[in-house]
Amino acid sequence: MAIMLIIAALGCVLCGWCDIIITYTKSGRFQLDDLKDNEKLAARFEGMPTSRHINSMLLGLLALAMQVCGYFALADDFRENSPVCAIIMAIGAVIYISFGAAHHIICGLIEWFYIKFDRTEKARTIVLDFFKKTSVTMIACYLGLVMIAVPMFISIITGGTVLPAWACVFNPVIFYIALAPFRVPAAGNIAGAISFTGLAVITVCGF
Repeated sequence: MAIMLIIAALGCVLCGWCDIIITYTKSGRFQLDDLKDNEKLAARFEGMPTSRHINSMLLGLLALAMQVCGYFALADDFRENSPVCAIIMAIGAVIYISFGAAHHIICGLIEWFYIKFDRTEKARTIVLDFFKKTSVTMIACYLGLVMIAVPMFISIITGGTVLPAWACVFNPVIFYIALAPFRVPAAGNIAGAISFTGLAVITVCGF
């Protein structure tokens, strides 16, 4: 299981990099509020190569697949003593990768099309409308993550796995909540990387 957890941790790191290369431009960090003002949005993406978005979208899919390896490995480990939690986690993992992949592609596409269509007001209106109409992918992605994190926490803390009860702190949602107030870039991916790495170390060392 430790190998699968390390693969998942590396997937989180890769996914974080994919997010960062399309979030940071020469003029600073892209914020959702930038979508409200085309003058500000156009300045933000001026001179940004669209190759970043292609790389982000394609490598992001690989990164998500790597992450799910860890979640399925945990679900399999929990299956004997916490079968209900294991099933919920497995379903959550399927939802997470399915809608997460779609959401990741959408985020890359809206920036790619905006730049390709010369960063005009019309382009901003179109991509913003598209983003709003497909926002269900983002909601479902986070729902899938919650379906993984909650049963995972319950299973570990109640002794439904070989992991010690204190290992429940290595949960992506817990670390994300801790990082969120600091507005750290790719906070979700950092949280996932810490969680998977921590669980892998515990598994190998047998704490």
